[in-house]
Amino acid sequence: MAVSSINTQKTIQQIIDESAKSTSNRKTGELGKDDFLSLLVTQLRYQDPMKPTEDKEFIGQMAQFSSLEQMQNMNSGFSSVKAMNLVGKYVTATIEDASSNQMKTIDGEVTAVRIAKDKTYVIVKDQEVPIDQVTEVTEGQAGRNSNISTYTNLIGFECRGAVYSTSTGDIVPVNGTVKEIQKGYYEDYAVMDGVSVHISGITGVLTTDPSYKKNYLESHIGETVEVNVVNPSTLKEVPISAVLREYKIAPDGTTTAILDKLDVPVESISNIKPVEQQKAGE
Repeated sequence: MAVSSINTQKTIQQIIDESAKSTSNRKTGELGKDDFLSLLVTQLRYQDPMKPTEDKEFIGQMAQFSSLEQMQNMNSGFSSVKAMNLVGKYVTATIEDASSNQMKTIDGEVTAVRIAKDKTYVIVKDQEVPIDQVTEVTEGQAGRNSNISTYTNLIGFECRGAVYSTSTGDIVPVNGTVKEIQKGYYEDYAVMDGVSVHISGITGVLTTDPSYKKNYLESHIGETVEVNVVNPSTLKEVPISAVLREYKIAPDGTTTAILDKLDVPVESISNIKPVEQQKAGE
């Protein structure tokens, strides 16, 4: 009785196609060395026992696997070196937002490098950014293209702006007279004098002893202070650094102060008024 031979041997391409269908939800389109090895094993499992893979063909496939592994090791090493060279530089990258699954742009200074599971990441604003997602690199502050002369027309004017916390995003509105424009690392600032604020505490000090705040302020009049200012509307606090001109503590403990040399992001400026006009309206 003749036995009909049915060729059940699968080619590498067929296995790849089937694997692609079963792993359509994978976020990466890369074929790693583990995937390649799995394909070889699968091919051997499904090969036609009447027509097994020839030695030279199997050796050729193993050579491809070895070559793939070497290339991936080289790429991993190259990515690590590339990432190390980016520390301290200003980069722009496109990453996926974890909450919305939408792509977003992030920029800032590379502060560290992290390598995990053969993947290399640079740390930008406390976020992990895959090295291959970096689209632009500049030399830190010098690489910023902002022209501070654009904002010199603010000097001498009474302006309304806001200071904010980089860790919480909380905002406190402020008013003051712009004395100069200063180029910052990530943004430019209007340096304001005569800013009236409510001080809730001393930055980094957790004590509730009211005498500590009073003694600190009293001993730092005319000097730079590190204090938390509060938004009266939201009661949110923001740490700032400025020169203390004067302060006053009310019987209920509410502390108000006048600050000079407070850095306010120019992008937050929402109102501009001549000082003379402001005084005439008082």
